[in-house]
Amino acid sequence: MVERPPKDHVDTEAWWALVLASATSMVVGIAVTAVNVVFPAIEHDFEGASRSTLSWGITGYSIAVASLVLIGGRLADRLGRRRIFRLGVAIFVIASLGLALAPTAWIFVAARLGQAVGAALSGPASLSLVLERFPTSRRLSAIATWTGLGTLGAAVGPSFSAIVSQQFGWRWVFVLPLAVSLTSLVLSTRLLPLGLAQHDGIRHRLDVVGSLLGTVGVAMLAAAITEGPRLGWDDPLNVGCILGALVLLPLFVCRSLVHPEPLLDVRLFSVPNVAAVNLVNIGLTAAGTASWLLYPLFMVQHWDYSLMRTGLALTIFPVVASATGMVSSRIAERVGTRRVIAYGAMLPAAGMLWQVFRLQETPHYLTGIVPGAVLFNIGFGIVYAPITALALRSVAEAKLGQATAMLNSLRQLGGGLGVATVIAIIGNADVVSVEVYHRAFVAVTAMALASGVVVLTALRVPAEFRTGRRAMADTSN
Repeated sequence: MVERPPKDHVDTEAWWALVLASATSMVVGIAVTAVNVVFPAIEHDFEGASRSTLSWGITGYSIAVASLVLIGGRLADRLGRRRIFRLGVAIFVIASLGLALAPTAWIFVAARLGQAVGAALSGPASLSLVLERFPTSRRLSAIATWTGLGTLGAAVGPSFSAIVSQQFGWRWVFVLPLAVSLTSLVLSTRLLPLGLAQHDGIRHRLDVVGSLLGTVGVAMLAAAITEGPRLGWDDPLNVGCILGALVLLPLFVCRSLVHPEPLLDVRLFSVPNVAAVNLVNIGLTAAGTASWLLYPLFMVQHWDYSLMRTGLALTIFPVVASATGMVSSRIAERVGTRRVIAYGAMLPAAGMLWQVFRLQETPHYLTGIVPGAVLFNIGFGIVYAPITALALRSVAEAKLGQATAMLNSLRQLGGGLGVATVIAIIGNADVVSVEVYHRAFVAVTAMALASGVVVLTALRVPAEFRTGRRAMADTSN
């Protein structure tokens, strides 16, 4: 009699598929943060180009990803996730080569926006493809690995780009990671499933009008959040973006409720945990992104750290978040997710509160920054992947692309909101006082605290958060 593997068994090819998708996520993470560090070198190379033009290589990327990722998730669910994943990776590779070879500033910006298109297509498809290969009871580990390596990529981006730029020039920052992307492109046909969505037998046309409303509305909201601190909140362009978003997004929601093939099925928010997870997603991402802006500014302005030293000093913290997420996910699969998440819910707020009281003008890296940053990232690692898995496990298989795209889009908006908040507090002075930095960290503490309160409130619904080793049945709308 042949012994059958247990129901939660994961075969070797599934683990390799996870490595492939996570490596792609890591490369995209590097691309997000690498440009910030080499921006001065890019400015010098494109002498004569205005800073506002080149800055679209940073802000335009975030706006494009936030607005296009919903289309990426919808196309993945409708046309096949592996097909859209491969298309996204191919576009990302071509755009990266365009960045490395760009002869003018405008071509550089266009190629950077091309990277955003590739990331928006490949991101939702890669995670949903991996989840197809894992039984429900083991998806927590898969999400933790995918999220952790993406975070790790964003973490090593600054130090990687600083070292590569110093040794070979800034253009090589976009060339060297391409080996991973090309490997993913070649191996994807063997390791990743087709990822064809299940349909009810009736194929409706995708809601083109709703897609335009949603994409433009999210783009306007992202532009307002991202550009508001630079242009000023009363700038006519920024006011126009805010008003446009306030008009278009409600129309998008209304249309999505009645169309048979909407860009985003807004009824996903009624799925257990999805609404709470998205609030936590916004709050934690806002707090984390804001702190990543405050730390290097403070260390350069008040501790006289070089950019290289600053990048290396900060790299360890996201590594802590990645490692904690992977370990806590395995523990949660064994002892239950509710208990594990509860232990980490308030750690991010405690870490930011440490900076309010302990960060001083006198350089004390080990006592001023390390304890608070480690606390934040341990809490982030404990909470983020498990609570995301709890939301996605209640989503129907055919809608995983939409659900992951929604998480990615709101994460981009949350990051922009966090940056806009702290920039509004610290202003544009050449040297910001320590007291003002402390006020900014109070705001970041509030973001993290709000996320912790949402987590602990949601944990009061045991049936929706108790997982342990028992798989929960998918629900569809």
